[in-house]
Amino acid sequence: MTIIRRLLRPLVRLLRDGPDSGFANVETVEVAPDPVLAEGGAPAEVTIEVVTSGAALVEGELVAPDGSRGALRFDEVERTLFDERWEARHDLGGDVRPGTWRVVVRAGDADAERRFEVGTRAAWRPSRITGFGLSPDPVDEGSPLLLTGRLEASPDGGDDWTGLAGREVALIFRADDTLVRQEAARTRTDRSGGFTVTVTAEESGFWSAEFRGDGREAGDAGDAGDAGDAGDAGDGGAADLGDAGDLREAWNLREARDVARTGSTRSAEVHSTVRGAGAVTRIAYSASPKNGKRRRTATHKGTLVVRVKPSGQPARWDPLPQQTVRLWFDPAGAGGFSEQGTVTTGSQGKFTLRKKVPSTGDWQVRFESPAPSQRKSCVSPVRRMTAT
Repeated sequence: MTIIRRLLRPLVRLLRDGPDSGFANVETVEVAPDPVLAEGGAPAEVTIEVVTSGAALVEGELVAPDGSRGALRFDEVERTLFDERWEARHDLGGDVRPGTWRVVVRAGDADAERRFEVGTRAAWRPSRITGFGLSPDPVDEGSPLLLTGRLEASPDGGDDWTGLAGREVALIFRADDTLVRQEAARTRTDRSGGFTVTVTAEESGFWSAEFRGDGREAGDAGDAGDAGDAGDAGDGGAADLGDAGDLREAWNLREARDVARTGSTRSAEVHSTVRGAGAVTRIAYSASPKNGKRRRTATHKGTLVVRVKPSGQPARWDPLPQQTVRLWFDPAGAGGFSEQGTVTTGSQGKFTLRKKVPSTGDWQVRFESPAPSQRKSCVSPVRRMTAT
């Protein structure tokens, strides 16, 4: 174990040393439970989980429906070579008022927001995803991977569960050695609450299924800012509950108006092993300043690494020097990326480019491997930059 730590220490410094707070990114913000059920004076605790990259500190606030604010204290609970996970817990109190709350977080010059609901058991019903699994496992790279499960809800909050029809479910992927969960596909449940999705196996990692609650489709995670775009909104509120016939069938109730809104849920993660030729590569990338005037000069920098697995030793990530990476830009609403420049990685796999920001839009770095059978191609996370 001591030898492994000595091998990892230089790469950790390589990926993390140098960037100031302007190069931190907020990757995701998650709130659990959602909704928070508060009634009868009982404690109403909420847990906020934030995943960042390149951050040394995370700050945040809770914003109540009336606009009042309270500070959150985030502690780092996990760290990988590529990202960090932070957690804050807060008791809203037994007399908290129902409504839509917001979590606002900051890391360096990056910020993000997440909305969540506070309600009563009479207004919300719990949900769960059962039987989530994947096949085949292991699977060959480029082959179909089948994901299945069933979305259920409890009409009275008790032990009786029934399938929830016509709801949108997001399929979430988290690559090995990272903490960031990313949406990979969407589907809708059938009349029994079941869902089946076929995706293309590309990389080993963890899959889960997520239902984001009534009134919020899978594309609307309640986020804004660097944590992700809100995506397509649902029909809103309890209107997104299907027709009266489906409701009577699903809930065995006499009137559709008796159906409460359904809370969010996510399945346990299931690992998928993908077999393929070529070592996995990855780009740690950020840009700064993220906000400012049009035509300002922004600095894009990062590190290209490759996953190697020496015989009889644990896998590790090594710098990948003397490789060409390309910077791409997609203006907001343009619907397509265009190449903005190229650079060759240095002896430690690092690269830096400086480009003017023509408008608000998304930036990405791509590596096209000249020898895919030896090393795979890869793309960096997308970084949004705004211009005024």
